[in-house]
Parts: sequence; C-alpha cells; structure tokens
Amino acid sequence: MLLLTCLFVGIGLVTAQITKVTGTVISEEDGLPVVGASILVKGTTVGTVTDMDGKFTLSNVPSSAKTLVVSFIGMATQEVAIKQTVNITLKSDAEVLEEVVVTGYGVQRKASFTGAAAIIGEDVIAKKSDANFVKALEGAVPGVQMSNSTSMPGVWSEIYVRGRGSLNSGTQPLYVIDGMPVNSETDGMSTTTNNNFDPMAAINPSDIESVTVLKDAAATAIYGSRAANGVIVITTKKGKEGKMSINLDIKQGFVSMGNHNMDYANAQESMNLFAHGRSVAYGNTYDESYDYLKKVYQGYGWDGVSSYDWMDAITRKGYYQDYNVNLQGRSGSTGYYVSLGYLDTEGLIIGSDMKRYSGRLNLDSKFSCFTIGVNASYSNSTQNGFSQATSGSMSSATVAAISSMNPMMPFYNEDGSYANISNYNPLALYDEKAGEINENNNQTLNFNPYLQIDLGKGIYAKTTLGVNIADLRQYQYWSALYNPQA
Repeated sequence: MLLLTCLFVGIGLVTAQITKVTGTVISEEDGLPVVGASILVKGTTVGTVTDMDGKFTLSNVPSSAKTLVVSFIGMATQEVAIKQTVNITLKSDAEVLEEVVVTGYGVQRKASFTGAAAIIGEDVIAKKSDANFVKALEGAVPGVQMSNSTSMPGVWSEIYVRGRGSLNSGTQPLYVIDGMPVNSETDGMSTTTNNNFDPMAAINPSDIESVTVLKDAAATAIYGSRAANGVIVITTKKGKEGKMSINLDIKQGFVSMGNHNMDYANAQESMNLFAHGRSVAYGNTYDESYDYLKKVYQGYGWDGVSSYDWMDAITRKGYYQDYNVNLQGRSGSTGYYVSLGYLDTEGLIIGSDMKRYSGRLNLDSKFSCFTIGVNASYSNSTQNGFSQATSGSMSSATVAAISSMNPMMPFYNEDGSYANISNYNPLALYDEKAGEINENNNQTLNFNPYLQIDLGKGIYAKTTLGVNIADLRQYQYWSALYNPQA
C-alpha cells in the first residue's frame, strides 16, 4: 500500500514538471538578431518574444510540449523541437522576397523603399494578351496614363508616368532592361502622329518577371535627366533553384471591341436630326430641310432607304495566337533561362496585323565572392497597318468613320468602286490596293554581360556592358487612287 501511494505521487510530480528553454533567433539573410520574433509553444498559449539581442527565455514550458513555433513578419514560420537551448535561423518568406523594388542602386524590399514606385508581377502581365507589355500597365499602376488612338498591334503608345510636364518636349519615360537603359524611340520616326512600331513591342511579355515604375524624384537622382518623365524598369526571368523544367504556354483567342453594343443612329434617325437642325438654322420647314438633305445625299449615291454602319465596316474580330516555350533551372552554381516565342495577331482594324519571333538566353554563375552572367535577347517583328490611322485628324480613317461618314453615305459606287474617295473613304484607306499602307520591320538585339562582386552584408559592386541594336525599316506605299499626285 505504501509503495502504490509513492508511485502515484511520483507520476503526479512528472506530469506537473516544467521546463526552461532559452535560445537565440537570427536572420539567415544578414546574420543579425531578429528583434520581436514570436516564440510560441505549439498547442498552448505559452509564449514570449525575442529581446534586442534576439534572445528569449521560456520558463514555464510543460514537459509534455514537443515543439516551438517561431514566426516574424516577412520571414517564414518555423517549427523546431524543444531543447534546453535552441538556436533558430529564420529565412525570408519567398512571397515577401517577390515584393521588391528594382532600382539603379540595386534591389530593395518594397516595405523599406521610401520612393514612389509601383510593381507589376508576371501574373498581371500574363493576363493581358497584347503584343506590347506596356499595355499591362494601363489600369494597373496608379497615376500612369496612356494615350493610343488605334487598336493596331505593336503600335506606339504615349505613356505619362509623371503627367505631361511640357507641351513641346517628349513625355516618354526611360526604359531599363535588366539594369541597362535602352532606347525607346527610333530616330527620325519618333512621332506618334504615324503608326510607328514601338520598340518595347519587341520584348516578349512571357520573358518578363516584373516591371517596376519609378515615379518620383528618386528616379532622377539615379538615372539623371533621362528620367525626368519617370522610369520603367523591366526585370527578365532567370534560372530558378531546382531541377530543369520545361514550360509550354499556348494562347489563342480573338480581338474584339470592348464595347461593341453602341447604338448608332441609323440613316432615318440621322436624317430626322439633320433636318430639324437645318430647319432651325435656316428658318425653313422640316419637310423642306429633309427634301434638301435627301437630294444632297442622293448625290453621293444614297437610295433614300439604306443605312451604312461605317464602324462595323472597318473593324473585325481579329485572331490572336501566341506560343512560348522556355527551359529553366540551375545546375550547381549556374542558372539558365532559355526561351523561344512566336506571336501572330490581327488588329481590330481590317488590314492590321503583327508577327514576332523572339528568343532569350539568360545565364549566371555564382562563385564564392562574385557572380558572372549574361542577358541576351533577339526579336524580329513585322507590323502591317496604315500610317494615317493614329493621327487623330479627319484624315484618320477611324476618326472619319466615326465623325464624318454618316449612315447615308454608301461604301461603294454602283460600278463597285469606292464611293466618296476624295473625302477619305475609310474603306479605301484600309485597302492595300487603293489606299495607303505601312509596313514596319524591326530587328532588336540586346546583349548584356555583367560581373557582380559581393562585398558582404548585402553590399555588392556590379559592372555591366550594354549592347542595344535596333534596326527598324519602314516601307510605305501610296495608291494613285488615294493620292493622285503620287
């Protein structure tokens, strides 16, 4: 009986026994103590936080507890076995690592960056099926405005990062690809009054990992006067840790108007409006004005009944196809990313299209105190369209179709020729046999070898050689039907 009583007392003492645990928490990134890290005994409410030296002490840990949960904002949560002394190294959270700002000085965490910047990841870019990655910034970056009066693929877009600072000087931001500034304009063809090819459309969006838009004065401090209109920093994909992976991405679809249900006035509704307006302006009756206008439009070939939808005549549902394959990975200390891409897209406007062949090779090798690498890309693009389509004037076929070509004006004459060709018949402008056509062929080569010396504690020195070669050839053809003086 006495032995049994002692046994029960012994069991009770073991159950109530508590353990003291001490330890230190440091960061894997810089080896410094992590201040304020949470230390929690799993399954209980027992916990504490680390002090200014990253140290902690738990003096009331139940002996039945087996695991400590260690967490800190911006770092991956870890679970470690309970021992009398525990030293913990926290790694940066992979998701937080993606939230960085790439500047001319290096890479900073978004949370610690004090400038005005916006970051667009590859997931946002992938959702936009457009030949030009710049279109992905539209509606995704606060304060960034874009102006584009045509739907032609690959055409130049005016982009305002810091607003329009001057009425006369350019507004284009500075583009930086993998640390190297590149030319975003083409000498002699840098005006947006024509359908010029945008050099940024030569970049395959599927090769882009992130786009950072620098908007404040910090951009000027880094890149000088060239950054007066803001900076767009493009970071391309690199080889990732792990085994080699092959990715195939196929996109197919159609290009159509965002709002194709606009209710335009037909011929009879337009005649009623015009007749009422003329009767008020000239003081005659509605019938007199109607009869007069009817004779005018009959002179253009109107039969008095038919209605002509000019916007429907010059637009279409274009076909879009984009094929991309990439191979990436890391073998030992060497990372690699290789990609090939083919794009074939039709524009919303009849007769407009673009084809692009692209390839990229990114290599990097890490050694004990330095890293060497190269970022290289090549693209060959052909864009077909019409040089008048973006002028914004009445000679623009798109503008003419909306504003000047009313539903009483026929598309064709009785003999099948284009009607009213002297007043910019939009169909004639978009006919390669009768109007003015424009073909842009662009070849772009980027070659950027670099050497980065790691000095420790996140400090490094980097030198880069940048080679940016762009060959843009523009071919224009004017039909004698459109321009009799040609």
